Amino acid sequence: MSYFQINKIDAIGSTNVALKESYQQGLLQHGDVLWALHQTQGKGQRAAQWVVEPNKNLTFSFFVAHDKLALGSSFHLNCLVALAIRNTLNYFAIPTVTIKWPNDILSENRKLCGVLIENLYRGTQLQGSIVGIGLNVNQEDFSTFPRASSMRLCSGVQFKVKEVLDTLLQEIERLLNQNESYAVVLEKYNARLFGRNESRLFRKHGKEFNASVVGVNQEGYLVLIDTNGIHSKHQLKEIEWVY
Repeated sequence: MSYFQINKIDAIGSTNVALKESYQQGLLQHGDVLWALHQTQGKGQRAAQWVVEPNKNLTFSFFVAHDKLALGSSFHLNCLVALAIRNTLNYFAIPTVTIKWPNDILSENRKLCGVLIENLYRGTQLQGSIVGIGLNVNQEDFSTFPRASSMRLCSGVQFKVKEVLDTLLQEIERLLNQNESYAVVLEKYNARLFGRNESRLFRKHGKEFNASVVGVNQEGYLVLIDTNGIHSKHQLKEIEWVY
């Protein structure tokens, strides 16, 4: 693969943390990938832990330098990665795949994949991003995570994890090189958005409320309309889905 350079390891705490340390040491190159067969301290949004069984799932991170990309916004990369994962799951015939803002991937309302993007700055200038992806491939036991599922459970098929990785990286590369405008990419992201035009339950400042999902705006904020017809926009850390 021309774009990505894969470094495979048996086990690690967090691929995101390891790549960040390499970046701080000046050792990372655009397109470097760290793929772990077992990740013991995976990170998710809101400091959540991403727990997976060893050798059954896909856990990896990659680095992109922003001077190598034509991105209209920091959320542009989020959209591209989420769309690439969705397209890959469609290729493997996983049913009813949607994107749950900001970048979880669901199949029939159950979480298959989480993404954590950590942006790296020099002063106020965005230099690069580390993209961490945890995709449930062949795991079947989610007794402690009842809203999670895997490609195997959704399809009944046993997958080759390396084939899933290669297919996903090829799709990420294709979308990064496509150079579509942010407006076009965001429109595609919104068209595949979980809960769009549906009433959902949210929590903000400890209070739960119902609202319909309008979409995601150019800033990457989730736009809602409440039961009184009032629109509002929300950043990631100030609102959470209840369902």
